[in-house]
Amino acid sequence: MRELSELNINEGGKPISRPAPTEALFADFESKTGMHLPTDLRGLLQFANGGHPELDSVGGSDGQFAVNAFYHLTPDDLGPESLWYAVEHWTPTLGKTALPFAADAGGNQFFLDLSNKPAAVRLCLHDEAMRIVDIAPSFEAFIDSLELDPDMI
Repeated sequence: MRELSELNINEGGKPISRPAPTEALFADFESKTGMHLPTDLRGLLQFANGGHPELDSVGGSDGQFAVNAFYHLTPDDLGPESLWYAVEHWTPTLGKTALPFAADAGGNQFFLDLSNKPAAVRLCLHDEAMRIVDIAPSFEAFIDSLELDPDMI
C-alpha cells in the first residue's frame, strides 16, 4: 500500500489534530458494532483520524468519484463525520457486513464489504435508489488508486 502521507489528509488545509484511536477504542467499537476493522483501515485511522484527502478521486465501475472526508473514530464525538454515526445510520440500509468509512460531497457512502475476503470497497449512491458501485477489490487497492481530482486541477 502507498505511503499514507502521499494522500495529504487534512481539515481545512491544516493537519489533522484529532488523536489516533487507541487499541481500547478499536476493541470497544468492534464489540459494540460487531464489525472487525481491517488492518489497513486501522492503519489509516492511526495515521490520520478522519479528514479530507488531497488525492481524493477514484475510478469505479461507473466513472470517477471523489472522497470528501474519511470518518474518524473517537470515544466522545458521535457527529455525522464519526465512524460511530456512519455505522449506526447506514447499517439499516447497507446491511451488517457493510462498514462505511468515507463519504463523497453528496453524502454517498464509501464502504467496505466485509462479506468478501479481502473486504472490497463499494460506493452506495443514495441519490440513485441506493445503487451500489464497485470501486476496488480491497482497501489497499482503493488507497493505491486515489489520485488528484481531474476537475480540480
